[in-house]
Amino acid sequence: MSRLLDSIHTTLINMPFDIFLFILIGLLLRILLTAGGVSPEKIDYVRDKINYFVFYYIIPFVCFKTTYTMPFSLSHLKISLVANLTILSCVFLSWMIYKIIASRKEIEDEVIGSLIMCSAFGNVLYIGLPVLTKLYGTEGMSYAFTYDFLASTPLTWTVAVAICMRYGRAKSFKLRDSFLTILKIPPIWGLVVGFLFKELSVNLSKELIGFLNLISTYVTMLMLLIVGLSVKVVTPEKFKISLPAIAIKVIIAPLFALFYGNIAGVSGIPLNVCIIEAGMPSMLLSMIFATAFGVDMRTSVEMIFLTTICSLIFLTISLWFFYF
Repeated sequence: MSRLLDSIHTTLINMPFDIFLFILIGLLLRILLTAGGVSPEKIDYVRDKINYFVFYYIIPFVCFKTTYTMPFSLSHLKISLVANLTILSCVFLSWMIYKIIASRKEIEDEVIGSLIMCSAFGNVLYIGLPVLTKLYGTEGMSYAFTYDFLASTPLTWTVAVAICMRYGRAKSFKLRDSFLTILKIPPIWGLVVGFLFKELSVNLSKELIGFLNLISTYVTMLMLLIVGLSVKVVTPEKFKISLPAIAIKVIIAPLFALFYGNIAGVSGIPLNVCIIEAGMPSMLLSMIFATAFGVDMRTSVEMIFLTTICSLIFLTISLWFFYF
């Protein structure tokens, strides 16, 4: 027992360092490329290409392996419920706060749209997945995908898009197009096919499963590097107006997850997953949405940077003192 506790203790202390390390490597790579004369636009272009390749050609295999090897349980459904309620509660709270702030001081609608979106929708895949895989192995990975693809992703392509359309400069939004987009996302089909293979008792070789496990290990490192490549300098003048959104994303969202998790009867690892995922920094996709729908890009970038720093600090403190 003592050896097991020592192993857990060592893992929890080293894990935040591992996460910071890969993000830092990505950030340093961005700095070196910039110093070498590569424009920020070209760096972002390369990052987006890597991001696209990972999301469309690697993550589906990881999703397939996860649902094929991990039994689906009631906990997955409860995690989905808690995740949906948490995200929607953050949207409503952020909307209320910035409605009050906007009545007292002039704030551009595009900025408000970015702040509401970034306060509610987190980087549950590129940071949440590596964290939970490191903590809980395959079980943590399974629950992380549940949080993302049964809650975060559908709400991103419906609610988050609707927020951008309400506050941004884009002219039209069709809910039907969002649902069609969800159906076209390869990781969703990776989960579905893995579940079907499992239910139909399709036997896969140990070598193939081992190869998929290897992919899962290395893709988490690549995800964190992408996060580091995305970090940019924040302008101090907007920091004050961003504070409510930062507090909602990093502090209040985990409390919502804890509250809804207790009501839903979620406990143990599933509850920890909900709390950790809820406190993840703002999603990288918010930058793409800002460009596509006309909300403020700079605000989205600043929120990603600030919430990433704050989220990892709070995560480190939580792991050291409370041992999720």
